[in-house]
Amino acid sequence: MINIDEDLCKGCHLCVFICYKNVYAVSLKPNKKGVLLPYPKFEKECTKCGDCELMCPDQAIDVDIETHWWVKEKDSKFNPNFNNKKES
Repeated sequence: MINIDEDLCKGCHLCVFICYKNVYAVSLKPNKKGVLLPYPKFEKECTKCGDCELMCPDQAIDVDIETHWWVKEKDSKFNPNFNNKKES
């Protein structure tokens, strides 16, 4: 599952351009900040490569954090919202 934190995302759309499976699309409706946010339109195509997470300058994206065995609880304290999942 792909989660995008709307409070952290500034709408740079790097995730849209970096995704080789074209998972993301850009919303036509601006959020409360007036930003057109990306969203996972074709999430079933996602291979969970993590490139979007890596490229996100705001750390606003997480892709199935449970499958990231290399991330330990203590390591995720750099961003307090890193492990918080929002229900879609």
